[in-house]
Amino acid sequence: MKRALIGLVAMGMLTGGNCSRERVESVTHMNEGVVYAQQKRFVDAVSSLERATAIDATNDAAFYNLALVHIELRSFERAKDDLNQAIAVNGEIAGYHEKLGTVMMQLQDWNGAKEAFERSIATDPNLFKAYFKLAQVLEQLEDYQGALQKFTEAIQHGPRFIEAYTELGRLYANLSRMYTEPQYLQNAAQVLESGLQVAMQGTEEEAQLHYLLGTVYQEQENYDQAIEHFRAALQIVPGMRDALFSLGWTYSLVDNRDEAQRFLKKFVDVAGQDAPANYVKAAQDRLGELSVN
Repeated sequence: MKRALIGLVAMGMLTGGNCSRERVESVTHMNEGVVYAQQKRFVDAVSSLERATAIDATNDAAFYNLALVHIELRSFERAKDDLNQAIAVNGEIAGYHEKLGTVMMQLQDWNGAKEAFERSIATDPNLFKAYFKLAQVLEQLEDYQGALQKFTEAIQHGPRFIEAYTELGRLYANLSRMYTEPQYLQNAAQVLESGLQVAMQGTEEEAQLHYLLGTVYQEQENYDQAIEHFRAALQIVPGMRDALFSLGWTYSLVDNRDEAQRFLKKFVDVAGQDAPANYVKAAQDRLGELSVN
């Protein structure tokens, strides 16, 4: 949250040169609240920021910063009210609408979130994270074509935003399972390959792209390519649980029993209590079959 706070604000930025005594005092309390928030003294931050808004109800930045503190405290209803106040004062800041949409997502008000992100994009068409979050909302609303479009636009406006490639590839792959449409798998592979072209090498984001690409190739029964990408993911993140399972399973599909046993055993060994029980059971069952046969 520290990076999201507006920060200490010079008077001219909020007053346009018209420094009333109320505005001066409001900005002073707002800046004090920002400092408290940066120190994680959130109760003090709320007190100072609320005082700032009480002194000058036209200080939209104070309402916005107050919302950020309430988000940190997971008081999402209060954050929603703060952001609506900021927008009522100044509706021309895209970030206010984007943050409101993010809060509405936390409240699972998907239609409200959709409207907020659409207003954010209308205010600033280059705000790529608003396209991304709007896509997530549309997926929740089961508007899958709309979600595909917005994930794509997030990439177009933020070509190095790797999470957009990951989510777009994942959605294409999911839709291929829902509708048994081979073209969706091809689209997923293309998107994920494009993500690898811009991902920073050696990062968890790159590993996730390799893993997802491996799952796509596995579904296409291109097992050699699948194994290559699962191994690439594990080379970056050796304990990646999903990649261990998928690699072991794929080796079992090509009847490489030694490698299948090795990686499925590694998966079972690292699977914690939060691991999906059905995957753990599947791995254990396959290990049993491999050891018998």
